[in-house]
Amino acid sequence: MSGDLIDVLIPVPLLENFTYKVPKEYKNKKFKKGLRLKVPFGNRIVTGIFWAYSDSIKSKRASYKYIKEILDEDPLLDETLLDLADWASRYYHYPLGEVISYFFPPTLRKGAEARFRRSTYWKVTDKGDFFDLSIFKRAPKQREALELLRERGDMSQQSLKAYGISAPILNNLAKKELIKKLSIEQAPIKSVGSETTEQKKLTREQRESIEVISKELSSNKIFLINGVTGSGKTEVYLRCIKQLVDQGKQALVLIPEIGLAPQAERRFKEMFGDRVASFHSAKNERERLDVWLGAQRGLYDIVIGTRSSVFIPMKNLGVIVVDEEHDASFKQADRFRYSARDIALYRAKLNRIPTLLASATPSVESMSNALNGKYKLLTLKHRATGADLPTFIPLDLKGKVLEEGFSEQLLEEISNELNKKNQVLVFLNRRGFACSLICKSCGWVSYCDRCDAHMTLHSNPIQLHCHHCEHKKPLYTECPSCKHNEFESYGLGTERIETYLKKKFNQFPVLRIDSDSTRKKNAFTNYLKVIEEGEPLILVGTQMLAKGHHFPDVTLVAILDADSGIFSADFRGSERVAQLITQVSGRAGREKKPGKVILQTYCQEHPQMEELLKGDYESFVKKIIKDRASTKSPPFSFQIKLQAESFNGLQSRDFLVTCLDYLNNTQHLSKGMKTIGPLPSLMEKKSGVYRWEVSFFSSSRKSLHNLADHLQSFLYLPKQTRKVRWSIDVDPISTV
Repeated sequence: MSGDLIDVLIPVPLLENFTYKVPKEYKNKKFKKGLRLKVPFGNRIVTGIFWAYSDSIKSKRASYKYIKEILDEDPLLDETLLDLADWASRYYHYPLGEVISYFFPPTLRKGAEARFRRSTYWKVTDKGDFFDLSIFKRAPKQREALELLRERGDMSQQSLKAYGISAPILNNLAKKELIKKLSIEQAPIKSVGSETTEQKKLTREQRESIEVISKELSSNKIFLINGVTGSGKTEVYLRCIKQLVDQGKQALVLIPEIGLAPQAERRFKEMFGDRVASFHSAKNERERLDVWLGAQRGLYDIVIGTRSSVFIPMKNLGVIVVDEEHDASFKQADRFRYSARDIALYRAKLNRIPTLLASATPSVESMSNALNGKYKLLTLKHRATGADLPTFIPLDLKGKVLEEGFSEQLLEEISNELNKKNQVLVFLNRRGFACSLICKSCGWVSYCDRCDAHMTLHSNPIQLHCHHCEHKKPLYTECPSCKHNEFESYGLGTERIETYLKKKFNQFPVLRIDSDSTRKKNAFTNYLKVIEEGEPLILVGTQMLAKGHHFPDVTLVAILDADSGIFSADFRGSERVAQLITQVSGRAGREKKPGKVILQTYCQEHPQMEELLKGDYESFVKKIIKDRASTKSPPFSFQIKLQAESFNGLQSRDFLVTCLDYLNNTQHLSKGMKTIGPLPSLMEKKSGVYRWEVSFFSSSRKSLHNLADHLQSFLYLPKQTRKVRWSIDVDPISTV
């Protein structure tokens, strides 16, 4: 080991670490693994992470650059998180320099100081304490400021401004050495004790689940809380978290979407007060840094966050909860393609703490692990309020005339519920006004130039929008093909449904809740406030409304297109349809009012639809597990997908063929391994590039990862990637 050379991780998509020289002023510094450094990289200065001292053999070379600055006295990440980063890099076959950057909020990645927001305070000096105020006859404001500071003690500049004391007045007093300026870090104050709120009465199933978990709070046990919608899964893990918090430990709670954060945060604050913080992309960089530092220093007991929160450092982590564990949002779809749920499981293993997975519709993988004993299964079959599960009513659409997607019977049911002063939820998992625009004259369709997809027509603002690449176009005034100017909008979206329902039921409010209507900060929270007032209204929404929300006055859920996804080419399609329909159905009848779910379908006799209409997700998923076992599909085999994309589809295909030839020639494809591809992706053209893929399946996870290691070394050869961009996806869940 040479103290002159060190290996530094740089956040770039390259496998190797980079070696730097230590300048004279840092010769006596003992570098600790994980320290942030400022280093030159190319023609810029970047934030890197010290990883190790370099091999002494390198010391003869003189071409290494010097590090510029050490940013921290001690590493901001503990050894467990550094080990987690190393494991995640190896498991997902992604460069460690990039992976470890995910463990820091944006400001720390840019090299900012790891400190809380600072505020300016003013304090009276010894001279100011005994200064004769009568001298201030011609400066009454200076006298007022000095009197105020003498009386109140240290005060922030913001507080003084509220008293009419401006910054120039304070600066004049400072020049006379009567007061002095202080810059104080505004760290959150660690609260003691929880909020005194009336605790909810537990059901027998909840009590039994809490008792089972409580016995294992000091172990690395994994629990799957499989409870029907409204069964009180949240209350179960809240009580378990409270036991740990009372012991001085912290909890990390992962939720799939930002939309669930306000309701979750409010629920936790009812029990834990201001010891709760949330961490997600809707917060600005300053807010995220303050929460990150508060969690790292143990000033927050509970952090609630979306996918990236799984990397947040916590001083004394005692449990990790993954709510809605089945949700696809926990899997990152680009660059570092990690699963937050699986990272959470490994982090809990390193910390030797329990993990609580909760869902009304557990994933096939989690349910399979529970059935074979890897996870402890806790089942809640009844709703916590005592309410019955909603009644499922299929509406066969064959031969029926629809009015903007609604059958006559469904419209009558909506009218009846509204007149009873209840709320109705209309579910359609397609945003926008219409699926596409069609020329009445020649049949031209509004295809996206960059994707194999239609451009969706939006009405507010009026434009064409591709939901795959986010490309937008103004509405055509004439057909690009035949120059005629008459168009037809085809298909339904949430905007179109909203417009129709506002006209049909004009005496009732109609709220559309999707990713378009909730872009503004606090928009979703404001919608929730309106819903919770309990007045009769219609909710129109996408999957944003399907999970986790408690709407006590919703008595009818109408699913306009229940067949969507049943005939998916993806082997996970039936699982996802079942999860979505079960979740959205669970918004009905959660309190005293009985609920019902109406599914409009053309496929009432389809075996999967018949199973869904029983309302028993557990038996449904057990049948899927049986089918997967017979076909040796995940989780009964493991999968890694290699995808290639380029501006030429043939180049993408040929690149994958070259990769397979390499694996065959080097005998890395074992006999027990199945290869599917190269094939074009289900959406071959996306964002202007053509995508092909090949999937590798094996019953041995180890052999599959060995193959990926060898493949990765080949992929990083420069000559292989000049015209093709590639990605390795471990345990893929997406086929789009």
